[in-house]
Amino acid sequence: MNNSYVIWGTVLLILSLFLNPLLAIVGLDESLFGLHLQGETLFSLSPFLVRIILAVIGIIMLIIGGMQVAKQKNK
Repeated sequence: MNNSYVIWGTVLLILSLFLNPLLAIVGLDESLFGLHLQGETLFSLSPFLVRIILAVIGIIMLIIGGMQVAKQKNK
């Protein structure tokens, strides 16, 4: 439990860096990040925006995890 934020933060940062190659390997396209109804695109996130969001969440989780580890070491 103590390092889970650090692990997830690292995973999200890695995902944000390698998002497009991973999508290509898995065989998904970038329309994954949008809401589609009967062939109409209601909204769509650009892959670049998705990468930024993942990176920001990853950094926040790394900071939270680092603070938790620091608290445990102080005890």
